[in-house]
This record gives sequence, structure tokens and C-alpha cells, in this order.
Amino acid sequence: TFRPFVTVKTAPDFKQVSRVRLGEVPTLELVPEGAEVKRGTIGESKEVYNLATYSKIFGITRETIINDNLQAFTDIPRKFGAAAARLESDIVWAVITANAAMGDSVALFHSTHGNLAGSGAVISVTTLGAARTAMRKQKGINNKDYLNIIPRYMLVPAAIETTADQFVSQNLLANQSSSVNPFAGRLQVIAEPRLDASSATAWYLSANPAEGVDVVELLYLDGQTGPQIVTDLGFDTNGVKVKALHDVAAKALDWRGLYKNPGA
Repeated sequence: TFRPFVTVKTAPDFKQVSRVRLGEVPTLELVPEGAEVKRGTIGESKEVYNLATYSKIFGITRETIINDNLQAFTDIPRKFGAAAARLESDIVWAVITANAAMGDSVALFHSTHGNLAGSGAVISVTTLGAARTAMRKQKGINNKDYLNIIPRYMLVPAAIETTADQFVSQNLLANQSSSVNPFAGRLQVIAEPRLDASSATAWYLSANPAEGVDVVELLYLDGQTGPQIVTDLGFDTNGVKVKALHDVAAKALDWRGLYKNPGA
């Protein structure tokens, strides 16, 4: 479920990865005839993290392989693939729910970052409007230029998925202007049960990274975007040992592309 708001990158090794973001180019200023052009500066921010390895090993006896006519053995790669996908989901959604400190030592969702509702409230035209306004009014690294970020995804726990669907639906036609849903067709709902484990009421908005706004980065080892599977034929025991390992990590790169309302 996380794929739409995640950017995928790779790293050559397990050393710390520094993601440096340059700020906005200073606004161009009028230069009178013959006057000297003024110099400007570009700010920057940095997020640091590194890959981690996850692994599991188990054995299959010779009797199991024979009795199952190799079905159990041949099905292992698919099951490890599914396990790796679940792991990635755990890691990415933990970035959202853990609310860890960013490179500026402030939590991902915080009033200082302008991406946290002052008080929790249910999804409504009013609360969605406030969230959209907050994202549009985010300023760049230089704290001067408005970024005018447009939210594209509504991230919700399964408990309020139906409510979220209602507020993006185009199926209902209003018979008066006050009943018009201004968010119809503007947001894609992404429901994730891992959010329920943290809060059954909190909901989030996310920008689309394809529109130039960094949100969350998913990192793989170069050339290994899936789990690696190794088998070892037993000698002391009759059977096969199978090991899977997956090198992966995730990190929020910029709080400006995310917004949280604790819900009610």
C-alpha cells in the first residue's frame, strides 16, 4: 500500500547514506541599469540513515520433500517473497507511526514543522481543508518561498477507510452548493491496517513524490531489490536448509510532504 508515496533508491554498501537537499534558489531581483547584481545563498538540509539486513533460516527434511513431491520446496521462494513484502510494509509504515526525529532533531509530525493538527478531529470538509491549507503554505528550506504542495493521498487506518472513501467519492451529486464535496476525485485513499495498531483514528495526507516533493525513501542494496535465497544440502542430517536475507531500510526525507491529524 505504501508504493504511491515512496521513492525507491539503492546504495552500494551498508555505510551511512546522506540525503542532502538543496534549498530554493533565491528570488530574482530587479537590477537597475549599471547596478551590481546581488549575491544569494542556497540553504540545505540532510537526512542520514543506512541499510539493515533481515534474515531467517529453516530446514526441510528429506521425508517432507519426498512426501510432498517437491511442492513444499518449490513454494518456498514465493513465501519468502511475500515475507519480504510484509517486512517492507512494516518498515515503511513504522516511519509514519514512530514519528521519529528528523535531521533538525524535531519529530516528523510536529507543530514546528507545520504538519500536525492542533487538535484531533474526524475527517470532514473543514479538517481536510485545514490540512490542505497547511501543506500549500509550507515554505522551503530557506523559510521564505511558498512550496504550494498539493496533497494527493489520504493515508488512513482500516477503521476509518469507509469514511475516507466517502470524502473522496464522486458518486453523490449535491443539490445545493453547501453540500458540494470539494475533495471529490482529488485524493486517493490508502488504507493500511498497520496504522490501526498505532491509532484507529489518526489520518494523514501525503504529497506525490513524482511531483517533486520528497516524502519517504525506500532503500535497497544495489542489484538486490528482493530477498536473496540460499540453500544448503544437509550432510549430518537428511534434508535441506533454506535461508533468506533482505537488505532494506526506509527514511522520511522531508516533513513538508506529509500532514497528520490525530483524529477523534
